[in-house]
Amino acid sequence: MSHNSKGKPIRIGWVGSGFVGQVAHLVNYAGIPDVEISGLAELRPKLGKQVCERHGIPRCFKDHKELIDNLELDAVVAIVRREHTASVALDILNKGIALFTEKPMAPTVAQGEKLVEAATKHESLYVAGFMRRHDQGVQIAKQAFNELIETGELGDVLFFRSYCFGGGDYCNIDGNQTTNELPPRHRILPISPDWLPPEFEREYETFLNVFVHDINLIRFLVGYTPEIEHVDYRPHAGSLALNFRGFAGVFEFAHLQTNRYWEEGIEILFSKGRMIIQLPPAFLRNQAAIVKIYKERPQGSTEMVSPTPDWTWAFKRQAEAFVDNLVSNSSSLASGNDSLEDLRFIEAVWEKIACN
Repeated sequence: MSHNSKGKPIRIGWVGSGFVGQVAHLVNYAGIPDVEISGLAELRPKLGKQVCERHGIPRCFKDHKELIDNLELDAVVAIVRREHTASVALDILNKGIALFTEKPMAPTVAQGEKLVEAATKHESLYVAGFMRRHDQGVQIAKQAFNELIETGELGDVLFFRSYCFGGGDYCNIDGNQTTNELPPRHRILPISPDWLPPEFEREYETFLNVFVHDINLIRFLVGYTPEIEHVDYRPHAGSLALNFRGFAGVFEFAHLQTNRYWEEGIEILFSKGRMIIQLPPAFLRNQAAIVKIYKERPQGSTEMVSPTPDWTWAFKRQAEAFVDNLVSNSSSLASGNDSLEDLRFIEAVWEKIACN
């Protein structure tokens, strides 16, 4: 059961009802017992009305300001276009309301810092949508990695490889309401740092949106931010040479123009074994990451251990975790403050690209 401190259902205000908002988020929150979605704000009137009717949301508002000014809420979930996320988030956080947004939390460090400052000032829970951290397979892998480091069972870590080669990850997921209304594409805040040359703006935005998940996951698994030693960047593909504490690593990436191929994961090489984490496409329901651990044994044999997670979906577990944070007044695995490190890292990458 999910109740606020007064024993009533958790009251959530919803902002945005586009494709991702509906199929990855709204459907999951709507299924959590004793969570009440009290109202929805949508710039497209027909779409807002349809979504409210489908999910039994009692009130529909023209925008997020009207919603937060007229409802008493425990939290807001704002799933809007990434060029609008930071401005919407700032208004909500300045109201002192707990907030969940999709990633990236903002397109620049400067904007992200303002969001974190507002959340800190009002002592509000502020969470960014890094659902990979809530993937049950990823959590199993993190626990196993920590244990291998502590016990030394596989010796020293020698190399860390992270990679993402993918195009579309929607996996033919459906169930969303649609209308003939055009999605809002107006710009409110800059979508890249002011020091970045204009010709890099769109490439920066794409890199940030697609690969911030991988940067965030690298940091989550090792517990800190590696140093960037070298950047090899070409449009749509490249690699980062990384310096971890005591071992080397790389992040390899390519943005493909296909929706039939997705390869994303992590490989950690030890002196006496290795760990492999294979990540599913984000919108593949009820499929957690696959974890395989290879252990060298005496007489030249190798043992492969593959801890098996349940049939779970990271997006659903993420929604449940946010509600649990609200109920228990606890911190999140994916706080806005933590995600500032992702923005700092990615800006540092693009400083190197812009200087080449």
